[in-house]
Amino acid sequence: MAHLRVRPNGVIQFDLHMYGQRFREGTKMDATPKNLKQAQATLKQINAEIDLGTFQYRNYFPHSKKVALFEALEREKHPDHHFSFFDTYANEWFERNKAKWKPSYQGVLWNNIERYLLPEFRNTLISDITLASIDFFRQDLMSQTKPDGSRKLTNKRINNILWPLIAMISLAAEEYKFEYPFRRYKSLREEKAESHPLTAEEVQRFLDAVDEEWRDYFLIRFWTGMRSCEIHGLQWEHIHFEHRQIRIRQNLVNGEICDVKTPKSRRELQMCDTLYAAFERQKQRTNTSDGFVFVRPNGLGLDTHFVSEKLWHPTLKKAGLKKRRAYETRHTAAVLHIAAHENPLYISHMLGHSDTKLLFEVYAPYVANASRQDGAAFDSMMKGAL
Repeated sequence: MAHLRVRPNGVIQFDLHMYGQRFREGTKMDATPKNLKQAQATLKQINAEIDLGTFQYRNYFPHSKKVALFEALEREKHPDHHFSFFDTYANEWFERNKAKWKPSYQGVLWNNIERYLLPEFRNTLISDITLASIDFFRQDLMSQTKPDGSRKLTNKRINNILWPLIAMISLAAEEYKFEYPFRRYKSLREEKAESHPLTAEEVQRFLDAVDEEWRDYFLIRFWTGMRSCEIHGLQWEHIHFEHRQIRIRQNLVNGEICDVKTPKSRRELQMCDTLYAAFERQKQRTNTSDGFVFVRPNGLGLDTHFVSEKLWHPTLKKAGLKKRRAYETRHTAAVLHIAAHENPLYISHMLGHSDTKLLFEVYAPYVANASRQDGAAFDSMMKGAL
């Protein structure tokens, strides 16, 4: 049972006797009538949980050095309670699996765990996380809103937050031999991503408005459709003027060089005259034969935040163009290449896709506007056959 004590210095203390061990925890609260009333309410709750067998030391004293001792004694007394708490298992699961992931993905995954999952499930036994608990948690995430009243988190974002939790429970159920609780769990239906590519005329307006120092950077993005991390990871050793080739070999993410996204992302792009001239001009600007092709004013490699905040959005505003992500340079390249009737296999290779399926599923609907074609050419041809 638990009791209250007032130490000689007038501070309230909890005194617990469990599993043959005495646990004393100070509260840093002076024994005023108000504090004593509050402590009595907490004591009543502690004793109720002790009677029910649900008391967990860490729920009341999460930073105490005695948490580990209490849990060791509890598991010795109740062998059926041998499961880890979520925070312990989450850390273990992450350390066991992180070698499988790129450093950038490790950061994203751990951010989801630390920001969303640990605050919700930290002090819950891994075996006590139920389908109901995850349903309520997901509903809370879905109800979060921005100041304008729109949803803060998309279905895709919520699915990504919950994925590590599902993976942890699945593994824990297998290792600890308890029933997996999420057999009826279904991910939220994800909204189809909306693309907002620029037209050829808008690309020209953008390039006319951007600072001359960065014109070739964006020209190359519009012409090749390279991912942000790919163009940021380009080094001069990957630019072969004699063969007129751009060799995609690495990404730069959060200041770290890492592998490309997929095996198909490792590719060679041929330089047309426009690209060749752009790289020659950039070579003259950097006046170096090594290092990154594009760098920030401080000499460090580019990152998406710098490009978006300092270059992309200010230029869109200056050019009078609608706000959109910098990643739309990739979508724009795809749409305009299709509109120019380039070979779909060539375009897929340029983008680093595994096949042409994504090309037609995602980008084909935008081609009519980009190419100013609406089937009139086909209609004219068929009228001649009637």
